Amino acid sequence: MKVALEASYIGHGFVDPEGKTGIFRVAMELTKRMLARKDIKLFFAFLFLPHSVTPTIEHFIRSGYQVDTLFKNTSFEKTFYDYLLNFPQFPHKYGVMLYLSQLFQVPKRKRLPGEIDIFHSLYCPLPSFINSRKHIRFVTIHDIIAVLFPEYATKFQTRRIKNLLKNIDIENDWAICVSECAKSDLCEVTGISEDRVFVIYLGASKKKFYPINDTAQVYYMLEETGIPTGKNYFVSVATVEPRKNLMFSIRCFRKILSEPGLSDMYFVIVGRRGWKIDNLFKEVYSDSLLRKHIIFTGFVPDEHLTAIYNGAVAFIYPSLYEGFGLPPLEAMQCGTPVITSNTSSLPEVVGDAGIMVDPIDEDALCQSMIDIAKDSELRNSFSAKGIQRAKLFSWGKCVEETINAYKFALENKRV
Repeated sequence: MKVALEASYIGHGFVDPEGKTGIFRVAMELTKRMLARKDIKLFFAFLFLPHSVTPTIEHFIRSGYQVDTLFKNTSFEKTFYDYLLNFPQFPHKYGVMLYLSQLFQVPKRKRLPGEIDIFHSLYCPLPSFINSRKHIRFVTIHDIIAVLFPEYATKFQTRRIKNLLKNIDIENDWAICVSECAKSDLCEVTGISEDRVFVIYLGASKKKFYPINDTAQVYYMLEETGIPTGKNYFVSVATVEPRKNLMFSIRCFRKILSEPGLSDMYFVIVGRRGWKIDNLFKEVYSDSLLRKHIIFTGFVPDEHLTAIYNGAVAFIYPSLYEGFGLPPLEAMQCGTPVITSNTSSLPEVVGDAGIMVDPIDEDALCQSMIDIAKDSELRNSFSAKGIQRAKLFSWGKCVEETINAYKFALENKRV
């Protein structure tokens, strides 16, 4: 089976280290496993972020994979992208590359080679020049939050999702959703038949996220990220943005600091800065108590993140809406007790292996944080449940089900 994968977002993570978010993880895990399969001949397509071609290809070649690319960059484009990428003082270089790349792509927009069986976009809109009646097209939908709740997104994100949905041919295209919740949203908004949408859950890397029994190893990693060792802390892992409900988490955390025995707790927030966050940082830094007990680490590499999960009393994630919720799965796989929302896709991921709360109920979150911090037996119980629950999800299973979706589409291709 010959598959063309639009994988621009992989390269984005190599070009910009802080771009290694959940979407990057998904694209990387799927891609390297498809490259390793003998029943798949994989071709890369970088139609939306062509400046990311070189670092992506070089990464996979170094890892021992054979890589083929469609719609290749000309020598002029490569020189142009390399020049801008090595010009750090240019603040808008990514935007310039994004828009100019669309012009550079125009003369290359030819038909998809006839031997390609599947074209699959992992994040970006399906390209209009690839005929949906002649080729089987798949698109992965992580969520359509920017359309459902535009107040939680930037204008760019809302525009991107609208374009993505607009480019879906609901009569001929196929979609992969990362949760039943995401599938329900997609079908309701676009009108695509449920029969053309597959729900395929994501996984968490077993090599990267696991319980660490060596306290010294955890402490060493915590020290490198500026987290006090020997102290109890809650952790949240998310891009700092309104949808993650961090202001709510912080206010609840402040309340429980007055609880006997919890006055020395910390709250560690891991993730890059997003948008609409000025009020959040203003509230934290204008409050001497919060300023002392809240630690913003920014983006951290996976090996540090695993240690941060392991060292935490609990993982706090009362997100207002999620298409899947990869951080809670990573936390469970590390054996960290999870407190999360009872909304959107999160119950599908966490099940009864975590504490579910209404993401706007302060009393519920405060009490859950108090209970988990004070009761070691409760922590141990949810730690064990989380580890077992996480075994239901894997990247191997995700890839196998993706290949099966391709096969089903080929078998049911409209002539």
